[in-house]
Amino acid sequence: MSTTSKHHPTAPAGPVDRDPVEIETKRFGTITVAGDEQFDVPRGIPGFAGLRRAVLLAAPVREPEADPHSLFWLQDLDDGDLAFLCVVPWDLFPDYDLEIDEDEFGISDSVDVRVLNLVTVRAPERQTGMTVNLRAPLVVDVRRRQLFQTILADQRWPISAPVAKATTSAAHKATAHADTQDGV
Repeated sequence: MSTTSKHHPTAPAGPVDRDPVEIETKRFGTITVAGDEQFDVPRGIPGFAGLRRAVLLAAPVREPEADPHSLFWLQDLDDGDLAFLCVVPWDLFPDYDLEIDEDEFGISDSVDVRVLNLVTVRAPERQTGMTVNLRAPLVVDVRRRQLFQTILADQRWPISAPVAKATTSAAHKATAHADTQDGV
């Protein structure tokens, strides 16, 4: 399945019978997570095998033109110190395309799938700054409330795609498109 679903990844899509969870987190203080906001992470995340339950929290965006549903924190519900910044990839990487084996994840309908990618923020003095892992996206099944990380065989997607390069490239494409529309 080729997927480019840009729907909100946290919207409940089916009945969920889970108790609310209250957790003290490093980033957000004490939060209470309703049952229909929780995700199971049956396989864990590579390097973080203990991450088995999580919530996706919308991250505030600073730019007024930015999509308010494009940045999220993946917060572990059993370890308040563990949270990952995630992004809907298509705002930064409009050409991003991936194949997902629906059977591997037990997905019955591709409309239930959302895709997020982990973001790494490095110290400002490092040239790479912020990067996105396009090789290992998070596959979010909103109906079953499950989240998986998969590693793509497609070598064209890097593990550390620079965000600054992506935004510059996207801005350049938008400008070029506007120039052609204006007849320039």
